[in-house]
Amino acid sequence: QALIATGFLRMGPHDNAAALFDEQDRSRDELLTDLVETTGSAFLGLTLSCCRCHDHKTDALLQADHFRLRAFFAGVVFADDRPIDLADSYALVAARRGELKAKIEALEQGEAAGEEATKQQVAELKRQMPQFTHALLMQDSSDVPPTYLLAQGDYRRPTLEVAPGFPALWNPYDATIGPVAAEKSSGRRSALARWLVHQENPLTARVLVNRLWQGCFGEGLVATPNDFGITGAPPADPALLDWLAEELIRSGWSLKYIQRLIVSSHAYRQRAVPAGPSGQPHGSPRRELKRLTAEQLRDAVLAVSGQLLPYRGGPPVWPELPPEILQANPAFLDDNETRTKGWYPSPPEQQAVRSIFLVQKRTVPIPLLETFDLPDNSVSCGCRQQSLVAPQALTLLNGDLMETAAKALAERVEQTARGVDSIDALYLWTLQREPSESEWQVCRLYLAEHDLIQLARVLMNLNEFVFLD
Repeated sequence: QALIATGFLRMGPHDNAAALFDEQDRSRDELLTDLVETTGSAFLGLTLSCCRCHDHKTDALLQADHFRLRAFFAGVVFADDRPIDLADSYALVAARRGELKAKIEALEQGEAAGEEATKQQVAELKRQMPQFTHALLMQDSSDVPPTYLLAQGDYRRPTLEVAPGFPALWNPYDATIGPVAAEKSSGRRSALARWLVHQENPLTARVLVNRLWQGCFGEGLVATPNDFGITGAPPADPALLDWLAEELIRSGWSLKYIQRLIVSSHAYRQRAVPAGPSGQPHGSPRRELKRLTAEQLRDAVLAVSGQLLPYRGGPPVWPELPPEILQANPAFLDDNETRTKGWYPSPPEQQAVRSIFLVQKRTVPIPLLETFDLPDNSVSCGCRQQSLVAPQALTLLNGDLMETAAKALAERVEQTARGVDSIDALYLWTLQREPSESEWQVCRLYLAEHDLIQLARVLMNLNEFVFLD
């Protein structure tokens, strides 16, 4: 799991064709820049992109701070050839590979001595050769190149060499690199990790508990979770934020403890109430309605219609893309031998999986998800934006997903109602409740002129289905 986790370091920009144009330095600079900026926003709530080219205009961050943090990642290299098999599996595969290689070597020696029949046997043994499991990994190197402060952030204009270090506001000295755990590691990333969770670091705990609060309430105590600086939003309750951060550290960084603390609090358990004449809620504060995220909405439609497949992991699933998108991206039409540029849809009967298992390329958002505010895949997203626009309503009314789901839901009701009124069954499947008397009467009148498929489509378009209260 620790090896697989390094794949997060691979989620930044990378140009596979950079070597063809002698632009490896540019591609490497973009990768390291993304690592620094994402680390700053995700763990520290700092906009380190602002101090890549010059000292930060509003926060107490120097340009040197950006490159001091970059030096922690200077030794990272791709490790696509490193097996991730567990020890027992690795031993079995290695033993079997050794046996087959010995047989192949013996046959090849026989072939050199003049025996036509061994070629097929060699080919068959090679076909049986088990492979180790690989993944997109990063690993550290003990041979770390120097890191330079870049004039105006231009990788072609290096100036002063800098050592690994933290923002000078908190620690102006070079970082102390402790004992190295792995033989070929520089130990730099471990040093950075230790500082991130050090008790003297005032940022990480506050940023983390704010994200947990946001996950429960829909909005954090700081409304800009990736920016705790001057240009970000001020905390709604600074004392509460600091107290939660202290509790996180005191509990040994237990996320479950903080989540339990939040959801069992009086603030979380308050009931939303209608607003009064002045626009203010009566009694308890009202939480804002939140639409399901793009992925949640798709998953909900598949789930209630009975189409959702019980897929629990494995190879990613490739959804269909409209022809206009495939034709607009030249890379799709000019793939390479490693098949890393093209788009290869999975069989239609395998595509109805949870959205987390769908392939997403950095520059190719899935149209359905993009319509419902899927974040930009090229940067770290601390908080999703929510819009209400006409294409969303049109997609829910006329989109291919809704067309198929409405038919499947109607069939599901007809097959499983078994004496229960179809209207009642539709409400139970989609809204997990029975219809009121007035709702039942309206639906009955609607069915007098339309079929069950259309009513299923209507219920999946209700705010009660699409929004969370």
